[in-house]
Amino acid sequence: MICRTSGVYSDELTRGKLYKVIDMKQDKEMVRIKCDNGRLRWFSLFHFNVNSEDLVDLISWTFDDEVSNDPNETNWIEVSLKMSDGSERWCILYTPERLKNCLQQSNIYPKGLHIKHMIVVKSYNVEDIQSVLDYLNQEDELIGATLPLNRSSS
Repeated sequence: MICRTSGVYSDELTRGKLYKVIDMKQDKEMVRIKCDNGRLRWFSLFHFNVNSEDLVDLISWTFDDEVSNDPNETNWIEVSLKMSDGSERWCILYTPERLKNCLQQSNIYPKGLHIKHMIVVKSYNVEDIQSVLDYLNQEDELIGATLPLNRSSS
């Protein structure tokens, strides 16, 4: 079975690694495997790619917008991502400061927001963004935090 997310077991499981199933409890959806540290342990099937689908990983990403250093800025920054299956995805990034600035505007309606493809990052520093995107990828959450990028032909 291929590991799709290590979750809190990063010292025992590796995303993308193939593990041999030693035993299985069908009723509890658990598998026993030999961990990276050599121990035998039970894990939920949640951590494994049960349907034998290929894992999709982040290859690279780029800014789609200019990053402004204006402390009063309220808009988000869009980024595009290239994935290992050849697909492209996108999302918006907010810093806590910019999100706060946006919500403090007197003319905002409604008085809050929900954006499925929004990721809050500490800063627009490349290393900070890379760290967050890598974490979401390792936890198998990056696809759910982004949307498909449909480039229109001109």
